[in-house]
Amino acid sequence: MLYMNQIVRVQPAAMKAYVERFKQVLTPLMRRYGVELVGLWQVLMANDFIDLWEVQQYADLDRLSQAMKEDAEFLAYQQQDFAQRVNWSVKLLHPTAFCPDLAQIKREQIKGGLYMLATIPIVPDRLQEYLKLFPKYGMRLEHKHGLRTLGYWHGGGTDHTEAFNCTQICVIEDWAHWARFVEGRTKDPEVAEWMNRALFYRTFHSALWMTPAYIPY
Repeated sequence: MLYMNQIVRVQPAAMKAYVERFKQVLTPLMRRYGVELVGLWQVLMANDFIDLWEVQQYADLDRLSQAMKEDAEFLAYQQQDFAQRVNWSVKLLHPTAFCPDLAQIKREQIKGGLYMLATIPIVPDRLQEYLKLFPKYGMRLEHKHGLRTLGYWHGGGTDHTEAFNCTQICVIEDWAHWARFVEGRTKDPEVAEWMNRALFYRTFHSALWMTPAYIPY
């Protein structure tokens, strides 16, 4: 299993049309070749869209790549859609052992009104140890205070240094929910202990706030 993550900057006047084409045209086309949508989000107060797709195996990516060159419907979609993009980038992400798959996400209805996409660089030779510790401490404590994990992956990008990045998408209900989470976490001594311990493995992380543009479940 692997995941395809794309960030697309769309011309502001084309944003509504982009989402409609994504829903009505692109999602069924991708499903035709065995690639299922996890979600499409819009970055808060921006004209950037982030999508995430679940892919069963690399052979499916090969078939998809070929289809994008030969399938008339794909070619028509790209001709119209690419003209309204400013730029875009694609990453392949590898799920961790504790990453929910799409079936679990649907079954447990892991979704909300706000999402946070975090990129966490890990010290290279400590990655595997960190991935063993995070579900026992970091993710458990996040869930304890109401923050759910949609997914947690590693790798991605064309730069080899990104192989040691972790990517996490967290789900909350709204800003009030986030405020309660922050308050509860701040008062929890176990969280403070974990945060200090985590500094041995990671230095900083960047985060984007997103709102759902199309969640197909």
